[in-house]
Amino acid sequence: MTDELAQHRKAELVQRLRQAGLRVTQPRLWVLDVLDRVSGHWSADEVLAAVRARGARLSRATVYNVIHALVSSGLVMVADAGPGRMLLESARVWHHHFVCRDCGTVIDVPCVIGAKPCLQPALPGAEVDEAQVIWRGRCPRCVARSASRGGEHARQTSSRTSASASDRSIGAWTGG
Repeated sequence: MTDELAQHRKAELVQRLRQAGLRVTQPRLWVLDVLDRVSGHWSADEVLAAVRARGARLSRATVYNVIHALVSSGLVMVADAGPGRMLLESARVWHHHFVCRDCGTVIDVPCVIGAKPCLQPALPGAEVDEAQVIWRGRCPRCVARSASRGGEHARQTSSRTSASASDRSIGAWTGG
């Protein structure tokens, strides 16, 4: 990456942090940059590993504190995939998720409205600020794999939901 491009990228991240009302710190820049550049849904430990792979020396507590600030400000989304570890992604457009019961892949599903809350419950007096829809089933790759075996399908246990970051990315099976 050229210095000019790196400076442009840093200026963009600084602007996003400031627009979100956050103080600009190096750890926030690193974590936001990692989540912006990767596809898919990452655990906090995967974010920490990616930041450290770039040479940054951050503690796990610092990364969790940064993630909390970025989620609270709306710059990062928690991909609610159900019980288990928290999955994170850069928040550009509000959307929902499909979770494959077989391989653990988490796929982004566009929200019809594109902003939260997109649904309102019949709950008089309630104030809703967010609604999430989680679809569960088998992803296209697992369905195709089952079809190629003549419809034979062996269900994997729910403990198999820790697919690698590349497997959790929709790009891993669409080529996108």
